[in-house]
Amino acid sequence: MSKITRIEEQKKKKNRVNIYIDGKFSLGLYKDTLIKYHLYEGKDITQSEISQIKNHEILTEAKEKARNYLSYRIRSKKEVSDYLYRKQVNKDVVYKVISDFDNAGLLDDHEFALMWVKDRSMRNPKGNFVLRQELKNKGISDLDIELALRDIDERENALKAASKAHKKFQDKNKIMAYLVRRGFSHYLSKEVIEELLEESH
Repeated sequence: MSKITRIEEQKKKKNRVNIYIDGKFSLGLYKDTLIKYHLYEGKDITQSEISQIKNHEILTEAKEKARNYLSYRIRSKKEVSDYLYRKQVNKDVVYKVISDFDNAGLLDDHEFALMWVKDRSMRNPKGNFVLRQELKNKGISDLDIELALRDIDERENALKAASKAHKKFQDKNKIMAYLVRRGFSHYLSKEVIEELLEESH
C-alpha cells in the first residue's frame, strides 16, 4: 500500500495537478480526475488504483485533444480518429473517445455531410462526383452521402462555378475544363456554359 504525500497545482496548467506518492512524483492529473477518485494528501492508494487512474487520465487527455480539434469546425468521426492517431493515441482509447462523443451527440456524420455540401455550395461549388469523393475520404457512409446530396441543386452549383470561371476565362474550353475538374459532367458543363454565354450577350 502506498500513500499520496503531496498534491500541487501545476504552474502552467491551472486545471492540472501533480501527484506525489511516497515522497516521489508519480503522475499529473486533471483536477476533475482528482475529484472523481477522491484523491487527497495522506490517502492510502494501491497499485491497482494508480493504474486505473492513469488509464482514466489517458482517456481524459485524448478527449481534451478531440474537443480542441472540434472547436474549430464540425468534424467527421474519421477526421477525429485520424487526428488522435497522429497524436499517438492508442487504438482502444480512440475507439472509446469516438464512441463516447457519438453517444453524447458531439460527432454526427450525417450532420457533417449536410454541412459539408451546404458549405461547398455556398463558398466553393463542386459537382456531386467530387462531393461524393470528398465525403468518402472523410469516412462518410454511402447512405449519409446520398442523403446529403439529395437536396443539392447540382445545376445551380454548376452555374455558380461557371459564372466564377467566366470572370477569369473568356475561352469556352477553359471554362469547360474548369467545371469538369470540379466534378461536373461534360453534358451539364456544356449546358450551363451555353446558358451563361447567351445571358452575357
